[in-house]
Amino acid sequence: MSYRKWEAKLVLASQFFLHLFKRVLFFWKPRKGLATFLANYQADSIFPVTMNERALMPSFERCQACSLCTFSCTAIQQGKAPASFEPKFIMLGYGRSGHEAEYFLEEWLPCVECAQCAVNCPNDVPIHAMAETVKARRERLAFRKS
Repeated sequence: MSYRKWEAKLVLASQFFLHLFKRVLFFWKPRKGLATFLANYQADSIFPVTMNERALMPSFERCQACSLCTFSCTAIQQGKAPASFEPKFIMLGYGRSGHEAEYFLEEWLPCVECAQCAVNCPNDVPIHAMAETVKARRERLAFRKS
């Protein structure tokens, strides 16, 4: 290696060790954390998940993508939902960004009409409740953006 690469690595290593030393030496001082992160990214419509949404997450994550919900979906059977719609993909719209929720429910509004998919789910994933949560989140984030 050339001398400059070694010099750059030494500078980087010294800065890293200085950072670690400060963290050990000043362990009692609070770090910036979530509030600073959200303040920096608020313009991108990134907001924290509410406590109610967080409480529902374990039941939402039981989905094993078996597609039984797709076969039992009356919106698909009646042609109300687009051909690419699968209820198991509702979780994709459940992000921290308002943009993700907007992408989700533009075409997938028929999903909130019945709860047949949740009835046929072998893992008792509340797919209908997941869709309702995403819909409520979308409305809440749209209100915050305006």
